[in-house]
Amino acid sequence: MDTTSKLPFLVVSNSPYMRGILKFVLETLLHTDVTELETEEKALSFLKNLEAAPSMIIYDYTPNAYLVEDFINYLSDHSKKVRIVILVNEIREEGKELLKDQHQMVLMNESSLPAALIEEAKAQFSTSPYLNEEPYCRIDINFLSILDGINKNLFIRLGQNKFIKLFHEDDTTNLLDIKKYKSKGIDYLYLNRETADWVIAQIQNQIDIFLRASNFRFVLRGASDSPEKRFEQKILRIDDEVHVDKDFKESIDKAVERIRSIVEKEAKVDQYLKALKEKQDHYALFTQKMNLTSLISCALAKQLDWISKTTMDKLVYASVLCDITLAVRPELLKIQNLQEFEKLKSTLTEEDQKLFLSHPKDAANLIKRYFATAPPDTDVLAYQHHELPDGSGFPTGLRADKISPLSALFIVASEFSYYFLKDDEPTLDDFILKCHSRFDFMNFRKVVKALERIKKK
Repeated sequence: MDTTSKLPFLVVSNSPYMRGILKFVLETLLHTDVTELETEEKALSFLKNLEAAPSMIIYDYTPNAYLVEDFINYLSDHSKKVRIVILVNEIREEGKELLKDQHQMVLMNESSLPAALIEEAKAQFSTSPYLNEEPYCRIDINFLSILDGINKNLFIRLGQNKFIKLFHEDDTTNLLDIKKYKSKGIDYLYLNRETADWVIAQIQNQIDIFLRASNFRFVLRGASDSPEKRFEQKILRIDDEVHVDKDFKESIDKAVERIRSIVEKEAKVDQYLKALKEKQDHYALFTQKMNLTSLISCALAKQLDWISKTTMDKLVYASVLCDITLAVRPELLKIQNLQEFEKLKSTLTEEDQKLFLSHPKDAANLIKRYFATAPPDTDVLAYQHHELPDGSGFPTGLRADKISPLSALFIVASEFSYYFLKDDEPTLDDFILKCHSRFDFMNFRKVVKALERIKKK
């Protein structure tokens, strides 16, 4: 279709990320030209000089923006036949009331993008000849630079129906390559339709993270990535904070449910330990430690009559998430304490050193930010799981009198997991003997006595 006959759309947002998302989604769905503008001032000037109104306007509303009221009023007065989508971070009742008689406008929650926009566009243009069903979909080079490596087949267009593969899915598209083509006057590359739909789905999964972070780069998981790499990319570090995508959060919630059901069955500890040792595997260290810490911590809590559902849920959530950012670094997960870390420090990269030392804080922040179903103070267990009663732990070097009874229990359970998974011939007797000297401090003594009762069962 000739460019001059394409359906014009207007996207107004001060975020280049949001403009890129909206443009890519609309151009994948429709044979359309999308004009991107950063401010209400530019949008007003553009609309006043336009001979024909756009078919749809998507406005990323920013409170207190310069000329925001003038822009909204202009849209109301001059765009009565244009569908106007106003993106907001929350749809309030007063907003619905304000727009109830303005049929050309619709409020849309940013976190529902891009799926909600796709449905809106499909509804508006269901009988339109502009619906795009071409096998290749264009992607703006500027937006491509926002994606953290697409790792899919990428094409360049040489003629009306001639596309040449530029990158293979095993290649890594990087910013320098993209700039090279940009310098030659090439504004668009192309994806096959299946890949374009895949990119949109990836964006949908990560949209909540994007909305929270100012410098977020969408991480697209390539077909050739290893399972470990794909897992690593589900945990993203932005401005020294960690984030997880929606799918990964759901998988963690399912893991918590699964482990909770196992704990509730009250399996015999010695039988579980025997089965676990027989199946021990270097690459399954994270899963084994998570399961073992859950089982031992809940068994200890029951011996101490701390049997409320809230307590059990705290222990399971903390067990699953306390080492989550080390899940694809088995070599880091094996480091038990600061003493071992100092011995290995010279063999670790600066990035890995930082990752290890910050992982208790990272886990605590993830729990607070993403896991609303975790009981209050679960993050404290994760934050303190490497503390030790003599003050030699990290990240804050707490001593016994500053460590809560439940944190003391969780620390002992975590230490037992390390011992059992790292020692060649672990036994409860040997671990208890070590505990008598290492944990001979207030809140810790009763936990060790509870461990002794478990041994006798």
